[in-house]
Amino acid sequence: MIKKHLYILLFFGFSISVFTQNKQLNFEKQLVDYFQKQNWDEVTVTRNNLYTSPFKEKFNVSVSKNFIEFDTTHIVIKNPYFADKYKETEANKDYVKNFPKSFSVIYENSLVSLFENGQFACFKLDSFERNTELENRLNTKRFEYHWIIDKQLGALSGNLIYKWNGNKWVKYKDYFPLKNQPKLFEDDEFVVYGDCHGEWGGTVYFYDKKSSKTFFTESTCANSIIKDKNGYNVMAHLGHGGGSTEIKTIANPKNLTLAKPSEIGKTVNGEALGYIDQSNAYNKKIDFYGVQIFSSFKYQDKELFIVHLSDLTFLAEIKGNEIEIVNPLFFSDLYTHDPITNHYGNYILMNLDHYGTGLNREISVLIIDGNRIIKVDWNENHSR
Repeated sequence: MIKKHLYILLFFGFSISVFTQNKQLNFEKQLVDYFQKQNWDEVTVTRNNLYTSPFKEKFNVSVSKNFIEFDTTHIVIKNPYFADKYKETEANKDYVKNFPKSFSVIYENSLVSLFENGQFACFKLDSFERNTELENRLNTKRFEYHWIIDKQLGALSGNLIYKWNGNKWVKYKDYFPLKNQPKLFEDDEFVVYGDCHGEWGGTVYFYDKKSSKTFFTESTCANSIIKDKNGYNVMAHLGHGGGSTEIKTIANPKNLTLAKPSEIGKTVNGEALGYIDQSNAYNKKIDFYGVQIFSSFKYQDKELFIVHLSDLTFLAEIKGNEIEIVNPLFFSDLYTHDPITNHYGNYILMNLDHYGTGLNREISVLIIDGNRIIKVDWNENHSR
């Protein structure tokens, strides 16, 4: 009997191993075929050399030997407050008002989104059914923007910011540096946010909660921050030209240049304020041209990146100048201009905009929950 059970276990172990190997081989073949078709030169593409940067800061793209399997799902959710007046007209683009008016957040295990009528729509993360109980509690005012502030839901109504205490909205007594833009990151010391002026650069701002001072440096344009023992790792990307990506590690933001309140969000001689920071209070961890990295996040003991190259968006590890693809994600373009990634407990939420679809508004989100990645499109399928 014991022998029989042992044989069964060995059989299933062997079957799983063969299935995983087949997936890896299929994954490799898909990527090799794709990059071969993208290659105009007489160069044979291999798994170890899918793409090599022709620019000064060299990097190589390869298929990782350690394929990471994710369960990917794609769904479409309609704006529950849709009105005909938000449809596209020849005179203007009112249809963009059909998308959320501020970047969605995760709160009480729900995706919480704010629409043009100033009302919240909430969707349970386990089923994406409407959480009408939470909606009814929240929708006692009209709101213009929302965030998570000090781990609680915060929202702008009129000229005042309110914080949800679990039962009702109360006026937020402390200063919050944002009005109509998303937050990049927050911890006990700083609220971090940015601005982006495209090819004229961008700035990342660290608002010090204790001193009410704001420190800044150049970041074109910040999309996610991971804090580790070395400090704040600020990732940025820009699609201009061939695209570019950098990560700056800032050990102590208070060593950056101090911003005057009147300077924040402004340009200097036509360029982003960030360029006048001469503190050098950072180290560049990555500086690539010809590739865009939309997001970074922790997965188990790894740091993973959502990379866009040759009209393909995929998941990768980066080891020095080697970009190793670990998962093809949705094997699609999945392009976005100014995304933002935040952590909400066990969840990671990536807000995606796309100028040609919804101007600066969120048109989709990616929700990462362990080995599950869910793409939610607003109103219609935005796959490209």
